[in-house]
Amino acid sequence: MDEKMLSEERNKKRKILTIGIIIVIILSICVYFYKNPYTMHDNKALAKSSVDSLLGYDNLGRDIFSRLLLGSFFSLSISFISVSLSTIVGTIIGSFAGYYGKYLDSGIVLFTEVLIAIPSILIALGVIVILKAGFASMITAIFLMYLARCINMVRGLVKKEKHMEYVVAAKTYGISKFRIIFIHILPNITKPILINFTTGFAGAILTEAGLGYLGLGIQPPYPTWGNMLNQSQSYFLANPLFTIAPGLAIIITVYYMNKLEKRNKRF
Repeated sequence: MDEKMLSEERNKKRKILTIGIIIVIILSICVYFYKNPYTMHDNKALAKSSVDSLLGYDNLGRDIFSRLLLGSFFSLSISFISVSLSTIVGTIIGSFAGYYGKYLDSGIVLFTEVLIAIPSILIALGVIVILKAGFASMITAIFLMYLARCINMVRGLVKKEKHMEYVVAAKTYGISKFRIIFIHILPNITKPILINFTTGFAGAILTEAGLGYLGLGIQPPYPTWGNMLNQSQSYFLANPLFTIAPGLAIIITVYYMNKLEKRNKRF
């Protein structure tokens, strides 16, 4: 038994060491190859990968690797903030709808049904017309796209939980409804909410990339994975990495987010 525990401890230490080495290598590459992502080099337009530039240069002579890193920050920040907001707001609204029921529940269900019935692209266009294309409009659009799904999920979970014995016991002790919702019920439905967040985050990355590709997201010169794909489509033969790099970044990130979601479901 002791030998088995020691073996597991050694394996854990090896994994931590391996992950640490990989992180150091990635950070070293990022530091070495990172340049100003907005600087244009007229004589290097569409130049391919070299010792000077890991992924080469785009059509305006800007370093693709540097723009990919900055684009990662913008794309992931937009996705994380919008899905976090939809999860927080959706959890609060869904909790009240599921617990109180009656007219409040009917009104919120009607709101979510209307929101779901509107095509995502129309939501995005409506938000952009009001707020103009940019960081705030992208967060607002994706927030509205994923809000209804979160409300419906939490509403259903709370409706089920409010009939459980621990909730009935809390009511008999005279605990307030507000306290029952946020202190007793929500901690018991945290896992499905987190799984929904992971799924939503992966979906939001794809949504942001799609809107960016259509020219509805953050506008150049600020890079995102989506608008990099939009700018690179005409130059695939001249420098394939200009298109492949942001596409791979989207695929790999979404793939690992989906793997994380499946792992969370198992536990």
